[in-house]
Amino acid sequence: MEATPWRFKSSLRHRQMQQTQKIITLLLATCFLAFVVLSWWLLFRDERALAGIGFFYPHLAGWLFATRTWLLDRSVNLLPTLLFAATSLVAFATYLVSLRLNFSKRTSITMALVFQVVAFFSYPVLSTDIFSYIYSDRVLFEYGQNPWEVAPGNFPDDSFGLMADWTDQTRVYGLVNQIIYWPAAVIGAGQLLSTVLSYKLVAVVFYLAALATSLKLVEKWPEKRQALLVRAIFWNPLIVLEFVSSAHNDIAMIFFLLLSLAFWNKKVWFLAGMLIALSVQVKLIPVLAFGFFTLQLLQEKNLRALTQYTLSFLAVNFLSFALMGISPLSFLERVLYNTTVYWQSLPELVERFLPGITMPFALIFVVVVAALAALQIKNGWPPLKTTALALALYLVFFSAANWNWYILWPFVLILFLEENSGLKNYLLLATGTALMAYPLLWFSHRFGFGHPAWSLATYLLIFVLPLIAIKINNVKKLRHTPLLGEHSRLYYGTSFNK
Repeated sequence: MEATPWRFKSSLRHRQMQQTQKIITLLLATCFLAFVVLSWWLLFRDERALAGIGFFYPHLAGWLFATRTWLLDRSVNLLPTLLFAATSLVAFATYLVSLRLNFSKRTSITMALVFQVVAFFSYPVLSTDIFSYIYSDRVLFEYGQNPWEVAPGNFPDDSFGLMADWTDQTRVYGLVNQIIYWPAAVIGAGQLLSTVLSYKLVAVVFYLAALATSLKLVEKWPEKRQALLVRAIFWNPLIVLEFVSSAHNDIAMIFFLLLSLAFWNKKVWFLAGMLIALSVQVKLIPVLAFGFFTLQLLQEKNLRALTQYTLSFLAVNFLSFALMGISPLSFLERVLYNTTVYWQSLPELVERFLPGITMPFALIFVVVVAALAALQIKNGWPPLKTTALALALYLVFFSAANWNWYILWPFVLILFLEENSGLKNYLLLATGTALMAYPLLWFSHRFGFGHPAWSLATYLLIFVLPLIAIKINNVKKLRHTPLLGEHSRLYYGTSFNK
């Protein structure tokens, strides 16, 4: 029986869609593979890292520095920056296209795992944080001292100190952070390769756990929307490079926060409070979420839930600080020290003209949080929305030090909201501009690093360019809808909304 024209056209569109999907996944995988290669090339710019590697492996020291000299003499050290910028653009554009296509849930999950495996073998060139984690952990595991009282710099002969930063500070992460890296420190046994791989494996474990928790949170969503969520989070180039390649502990913080949300939705208040406390004991920032979620229980006058939620939160933190051997106020004071560090932020720009501006910015942010709390009460906002908005405002206007991956905090959270939100579009694009800020930083090292123009350019790139792009999109009515808007033609009718 001869196929009818409409069946033929439908089959042709299906084959074309499958071919496009294969091209997109292959292109994105190629970009991540290119990032791996570039990471090892960019390593040769870091003389301190080469010295550290040479210390652990003396037979490589001569070759490492000879290669570095060869690259510098031939002026090819600028090339990896250009290639990184080009690869970032292609990767992020491909990622955006992937959100337009109707991938299956299975394919979305499979490729998220593939991208993770590829990125795992990269050198953590975007940050030295993994080495700072290792060096700080060795205060306890190697020297038997309290890392919340003794700075790693007190052990200047430690081989990992060559590759770490923040050596003069005691640990600014909580007890849970210390515990989750304990197996990695033991397995690493003080050796560079085994220790770095073990620490990266910790990030991978929490990456997988976050993926599983994300799917659990949206299990009642249509499968297409679940698949879109997986791609939006776990195909995002910034997330893959920061949480798998650089192995930032933020992924552990996010996992516990999402798991807390899962138990909140099930009204298991004790576990929800305990898990958000565990998140705080990785990094302090989820305390904002705890405040807004507690506010909702107060507003609902749900005293039973409020008691369980707050008491479990306080109990975990009380026990943690007791085991850490430090008072919460002393720890908070130490963490707030970061507010005196200025880095690619609005306060940094203002500080150049008005020194000592930290306190006014902090006070204004307190007022903003209070205003958001009032809006949550008045408009019935879900606390997840208030938290994401507060974090976004904090990073754009108030955070003195803004590291490129911080934008992922509100980005990941807001994707679980079912309402349409222009903030989703903004944060989505900001993850791309945050990735592009790396080559801009490397260019600045060659052409007048420290000049205010670079700080301004970085701030405009990360935070202002996404807003301009959205405004242009709206003015020109491109695709007629926002990037992640309801019934968006750009995303084939799927969205994160009902």
